[in-house]
Amino acid sequence: MNQADLPALKSEQDQWDESALGRRKFLNIILWTVTGISALAVGAPAARFLIGNSFEARAGKWVKLGKLSELDPNAVNRVNYSMRALDAWREVQQTGALYAFSPDGGASYVVLDGACTHLGCIVQWRPERNHFACPCHAGYFTREGEVIEGPPPRPLRRLETKIEDDALWAKI
Repeated sequence: MNQADLPALKSEQDQWDESALGRRKFLNIILWTVTGISALAVGAPAARFLIGNSFEARAGKWVKLGKLSELDPNAVNRVNYSMRALDAWREVQQTGALYAFSPDGGASYVVLDGACTHLGCIVQWRPERNHFACPCHAGYFTREGEVIEGPPPRPLRRLETKIEDDALWAKI
């Protein structure tokens, strides 16, 4: 059959309808919908595995810092600690330094985390200047842990304490 033998098209049929959903566009929509659903089905469990329990709040552990007779109530005492802690899905040995002092002569104690709030370096107590100094980036804190100067964005973390059986405990 040649072109001349074909019947003439009606006038509404010789124009292409741009708004009509064609086969190619329909198949593209189906392909990307199935791909997206498949990616979510695989990606959601994978993301949960990678994140682990990092968004779940952990209850603090009480760490014994020492007997009250070993701590000088008139000085800032550095106490190193070591404990087993759960890090997402594995158990690790956590170590650190804390500073304990008594504002009222030994009746109660304040315990500060020794990690600088800038990058986590362990601060050092400078008794001659009556402040904590971060050796990494020149951050300085008061005896109560407030920022004096430098890059630290927040004060040193103050820990919950208790005195039990003539020993000082801190909640890490």
